[in-house]
Amino acid sequence: MAWEEFERNGVKGISGDTPIDELDLALKRIVTAYEDRFSRKPTVSELLYALETVVTTHPTRYVSDAEGLKFGEIMVNRNYQQGGDYVDKTQYEAVYTEATVPGYYVVLRRNSDGQNQANTEVIKIPTLELQDRTLICQYELLTDDITDQMAETLIVSVLLDEYCDRYYEDKADKIEFINVKSQARWTSSYVSAT
Repeated sequence: MAWEEFERNGVKGISGDTPIDELDLALKRIVTAYEDRFSRKPTVSELLYALETVVTTHPTRYVSDAEGLKFGEIMVNRNYQQGGDYVDKTQYEAVYTEATVPGYYVVLRRNSDGQNQANTEVIKIPTLELQDRTLICQYELLTDDITDQMAETLIVSVLLDEYCDRYYEDKADKIEFINVKSQARWTSSYVSAT
């Protein structure tokens, strides 16, 4: 029976084979109930609603951090779509600008129309700092056609790998991405894109 530590949205926890196997069995029973009644599997929202209902009805029965929990909401980020978040990294570059004080990093989309127009700023990175072995990366999306998943790809490849020349690679194990507008945050293992 393996147990492992994890971090999700800045909160650490422990999970393992037994809780995952038990949840798998419960989900199989729920799927069977939906198939019997509606001839289909439940949606993700239906499963999460059921989990929220159970946990928030008797929180101290199910969780150790129930203090202050009145209603929980589990969100699914469907921002990433297979194939829809592909980004051609060769069309982007990263720079550091001191246009403001303090300065900041920015990812630019290269002008590809053959005109002498300036490159377009697509991601602003005002914070890139190391805390213990975690690289904190706060960013702001400046165009609507860049998703959080694309931003992660571009920040790792064109900023950290190319512009910073992998400076943080041996200093950080994880990157905590924080979208300053939406407050979406997640932690990923720091693995060079190349």
